[in-house]
Amino acid sequence: MRILNFCKKNLIFIWCLVTSFTILLFTSRSSFFFPYNNWDDANSYFTMGKGLMNHMVIYRDLYDQKGPFLYLLYGICYLISNNSFKGVFLFEIIAATIFLYYSFMIIKRHCDIKITYMLIPVLAAGVYSSKSFYWGGAAEEFCMPMFAYSLYILNKFLYPVSGDKKISENTKEIFIVGLLTGITSLIKYTMLGFYFAFGVIVLILIIYREGFVKAIKPALIYFLGIVIPFIPWFIFFGVNGALDDWYRCYIFNNLFFYSNITGDKITLSAKLYKLCKLQYWLFIDNFEYFLYIAVGFVANLFTEKIVLRKIMYPFMYLCTFMFIFYGGGTLPYYSIPLMPFSIIGFIAIGKLLKKISEHYLNEHFWYNIGILALIFSVVFAKNNSQSTNYLFTDKDNFWLTEAASHIEEAPNTTLLNVGALDVGLYTITGIVPTCEYFQTNGIALPTMFSEQERYIKEGLTTYVISSEGEPEHIYDNYDLIYHTAFYDNGYDQSYYLYKHR
Repeated sequence: MRILNFCKKNLIFIWCLVTSFTILLFTSRSSFFFPYNNWDDANSYFTMGKGLMNHMVIYRDLYDQKGPFLYLLYGICYLISNNSFKGVFLFEIIAATIFLYYSFMIIKRHCDIKITYMLIPVLAAGVYSSKSFYWGGAAEEFCMPMFAYSLYILNKFLYPVSGDKKISENTKEIFIVGLLTGITSLIKYTMLGFYFAFGVIVLILIIYREGFVKAIKPALIYFLGIVIPFIPWFIFFGVNGALDDWYRCYIFNNLFFYSNITGDKITLSAKLYKLCKLQYWLFIDNFEYFLYIAVGFVANLFTEKIVLRKIMYPFMYLCTFMFIFYGGGTLPYYSIPLMPFSIIGFIAIGKLLKKISEHYLNEHFWYNIGILALIFSVVFAKNNSQSTNYLFTDKDNFWLTEAASHIEEAPNTTLLNVGALDVGLYTITGIVPTCEYFQTNGIALPTMFSEQERYIKEGLTTYVISSEGEPEHIYDNYDLIYHTAFYDNGYDQSYYLYKHR
C-alpha cells in the first residue's frame, strides 16, 4: 500500500524517469546496449575527471578546454565505475529525468495533466534521438535540466496565477537560477546567452510591473548566485597555484585559439548570412525537435496578445544561438542548448488537444494514449538515433577490446594518446594519464605538438596509441604491437599501438 501511495504521489517524476531510461537505452552509447561509448570528446572528459580524482590538478597537470564542473561530474562517474561509462549513463538518466520533469511542469501549466503524460515521451524521443544529441555524454546535455528549470521559473513569471507572489519576492527561485548560471559558465560558457536573455526578460518584467527600485534586490541576488559556484574553484586552483592555468586553458585558449571569433574578417552581413544558412541546416538536420520550436514560436506570435509573450522565446533563442555559433563552430552537439525551446511547441499542441478533449474524448483515453506514445517514442528513438547501427555490437569484436588485450595490467603502466582526441583506451584500461598533453586536442597549440614529440623521443610512457599515421621518432623507443584500419562514422580510421622496448 505504501509503495502504491508513493507511486501515485510521485507519478509525474516516475513517468519522466521511465521515459528517460527507456529512450536513452537506445540513443546514448553510454548505455549497456552498446559495447562502449567511443566518442572521443566524452572519453576525454572521463580521463580529465579520472585525473582529478587521482589528485591531479586539471589544466595544470592535464590539458583540456572544457569547464571544471564537467570534469568534476565525470570524476564522480569514474568513482562509480573506473573503466566504463556506467556512471555517465546514470547521470544522463538523472539529467534527462529532471529535464523532462520540468518540461512536464511547464506544459501542464497550459493544458491538462493527462495530455501532458502523452506529450512527454514524444518530446523525449525528438530531443534524444536527434543528430544534435550525438552519441551521449556531451557537456551541453548535462545543462539541459538547468535550462528546463529556468524556463519553468520564467514561465511562472510570465503567466502568473491567482495567489502568486510578485517576481521581486521570488528571491529563492532567482537565486537558484543564478547558481545554475554560474555552474553553466563553469561547464561551457558559450551557453550563457540563454541566461543573458533570462536576466533581461525578468528585469523588464519587474521594472514594468513593480518599478525600477524593486529590481535592485533580485538583480543582486541573481549575481550572488552566479558568483557562489566560482568560490570553490578559486580556492582549489589558488591553493594549487593553478589560477593562471585555469584562465589560460578555459578562457584565453578557447577565445583566441579554438574560436574563430577574433579571426573571422568577413563583413557583418556576410557573417549573418552564414549564420542564417547554418540555422537552415540545423532545422533540416534536426527536424525531430526544431519542428516543435517553429510550431511554438508561430503559435505564440498569433495567439498571445501581450508583446513580451510574443517575442520572449524567440529573443531567448536568438541570444542562445548567437552566443554558441557566432564564433564559427558548427559541431552537431553545439545546438543541444536549443532543444529546450521545443517545449514551447508542445505547449501549443497541448492547448489544441485540450480543446479537443473537452468535447470528444474521455480522460482514460488520454492515459492509454500516453502508454502508446511511450512505446511509439522508444521505437522512433531507436530507429532514428545516430547510433542505431552500433546497437548490440559484440564488445569482443570491437577494436578497442582487441587493442586493450595487448596492454599488460600493471600498477605503473602508462599511456600516451596522439594524433586524435582520447580514443577510449584510457577508459577501458583504467590507466591514469601521466602527461599534461595526454591526447592531441582540437586546439592546435604548438606547445602541445612539441611536448608530445618530446614524450615520444624520451620514451616517457609504456604505450603509445596513435591515429592518422605513425608518429615521428616512434621507433626510437617503441615497437608496433597492434594495428587496425576500418571505415566508421563516414571516415577511414586507423590506429597504431606501440609498446616501449
